[in-house]
Amino acid sequence: MAISEGVKAESMASVMEGADIYLTLDQYGKNAPVPLKYLPDVKKINGVMRVVPRVLGRTYLGDSLAVVVGIPAGELPPSVECVEGKPFSSRGEAVIGVGLARHFNFSVGHAFMLGGVNGRMLKITGLFKADSSIWASDLIFIPFEDASAIFKTGDLATDFLIYVRPGYTSAVAETLKKIEGASFRIQSKELVKQYFNKGFTLKGGIFTALYTVAFALAIPALLVSSGFGLSERKREIGIFKATGWQTSEVLEMVVFENLIISLSAAPLALLISFLWLKGLNGLFIAQFFIAEIGLFPPFNVPARFLPIPAFLSFFFSLILTMVGSLYSSWRAAVIPPAEAMK
Repeated sequence: MAISEGVKAESMASVMEGADIYLTLDQYGKNAPVPLKYLPDVKKINGVMRVVPRVLGRTYLGDSLAVVVGIPAGELPPSVECVEGKPFSSRGEAVIGVGLARHFNFSVGHAFMLGGVNGRMLKITGLFKADSSIWASDLIFIPFEDASAIFKTGDLATDFLIYVRPGYTSAVAETLKKIEGASFRIQSKELVKQYFNKGFTLKGGIFTALYTVAFALAIPALLVSSGFGLSERKREIGIFKATGWQTSEVLEMVVFENLIISLSAAPLALLISFLWLKGLNGLFIAQFFIAEIGLFPPFNVPARFLPIPAFLSFFFSLILTMVGSLYSSWRAAVIPPAEAMK
């Protein structure tokens, strides 16, 4: 739950940092590259502050897949902060994430080939970090022209990032629909937020379903382990009954025991989770929430610890221990003490 919420928070930070409108061509209801010839028309729309054409793609850098973003010089997102060096200013330069640089032991001034045999030789001018540690793992920013040459996009851009004045989003979107000769697919920042919320809600729901299955399987397991076959517990209850305890007092003792166990278990679960994510960096478990990162995540796994999961852990623990012990304790308490102590 902490990883899911952490990834969601970083993704939302990326969305809020992004453009107000993402413009592509519509191809059977899917995104398609947009020709650069529409760039002047989009820039002239009232309310548009700036338009950034972008080329997005994935290619191999050594043995790792890297996400390549081609944008004009000077258009790096504000959240991308160079911790070493400076942003690129001309063709043949690149800015890469600190995670990728650490993996290849790169530093400012290193040159590398991107795009295979017919790729481009690029020189690193800066190493960056961003609000999202996932970004910093395998992202490379290069000039738009270099990305266009690597991916052979010609006069096409993956999309246009359109930044508009506050309150002009709807008006700009309506004007874009009227540009002749183009069937645009217009996606606003609010729509992208809905996509992210839907996706992470679905992933969180799947994890909750698995958690519920584990919860359902734990109940009969506890019934067997704590209810049937533990003669020591029966003898203990038999001794209590022989010394004058009432059945209600035995059950009250069991309730308090379970309450203490649950109050200890929930903070312990939270502590173990915290150490697992912060100390071991989500070893093994993170790959189920972040695709293609492997057993050992190459970046700091994002995590947010919220109070609701801690309360759920407490109540689930309490329910499980109650189900596993109350019925068996009651059965031991209602039989004659001599029989229970056998």
